[in-house]
Amino acid sequence: MARIALVHDVAGVAKVQAQILRGAGHEVDEIPLSEIGASWGWPAKALAIPLRLAAYLATVGKLRSSGYDIVHIHWLSHGIVGLLLGRPFFAQAHGADLLVNMRSPVLRMVTRSVIKKAKLVFYVTPDLPAYAPGLEHKFRYLPNPVQVNELTAPPPTRLARAVIFTQLHPRKGAERIFPAADRLSRSVELTALDYGPLAREYAQRYGKVVRFVRPVPHDEIGPFLEQFDIVIGQMRQGSLGLSELEAMSVGRPVITGLNLSLYPEDPPPVIAAANADEIADAVERLKDDERELARLSHAGREWVRRNHSFARNLQLLEEAYFGSADSL
Repeated sequence: MARIALVHDVAGVAKVQAQILRGAGHEVDEIPLSEIGASWGWPAKALAIPLRLAAYLATVGKLRSSGYDIVHIHWLSHGIVGLLLGRPFFAQAHGADLLVNMRSPVLRMVTRSVIKKAKLVFYVTPDLPAYAPGLEHKFRYLPNPVQVNELTAPPPTRLARAVIFTQLHPRKGAERIFPAADRLSRSVELTALDYGPLAREYAQRYGKVVRFVRPVPHDEIGPFLEQFDIVIGQMRQGSLGLSELEAMSVGRPVITGLNLSLYPEDPPPVIAAANADEIADAVERLKDDERELARLSHAGREWVRRNHSFARNLQLLEEAYFGSADSL
């Protein structure tokens, strides 16, 4: 069994990985990184960089002195810790650390350096390697781990309540969803997350037909989603994120923007939509289709089980960590 350091956490993924790896007998430490100034705008963010680097140096010292067999760093720009470490490390990309960071000259330089230096770079959605052209050989697909609860609510028999379960951000295609709000509100009670840079604007514009609620803690997502009959996810990235996966894992049918070419071997059983009209059409078509709702509910749970189960995630992690003699 190995001593493993999971550095930083994103959306609870490292926390779940720690649980999975400990269950397999490994000794795992979860090591947070300073996020001083991370949410600040520029140029204030720049003022915090020296403080964060100083904190990173303390983490590097701990990693060097603790004799870990595996160092696994989440979020590519945090991989600067690996660059300073002077030993092999794994990095994990989650989305914006490629989609957004590769547009910035400084962050692109750091990110590419981390990718080149890392032993492997795990990525959580199949669209991400395309954002690092020429470095695709360093990437390995590691779907986010999602627990499938066997005691979830039964499938919906009709559509009465819908939730827009995505960050209200242009990157998630929120502007492709909300033009459907008036039409959707005629057939379902509509809820959305009060989360993201567009949240205030959309709450003011659509507040009469959409109920906005604050995001819930990760361990409450399942019960939250079970309140709804259908989940509307992101519309721009073409792949399934944690929001859509969590919905499928509790048997909720999902409408989302999907690029089927990203899933050639096992296409996910979701309803693909590209704009507001297609979203509204899908809801109206499914509203009283009990058989199709049951099929989507069951097929979605089984797809998550096949592709995102804890057992599958453990298998992929251990293959990457220990698959060759120089993994350690």
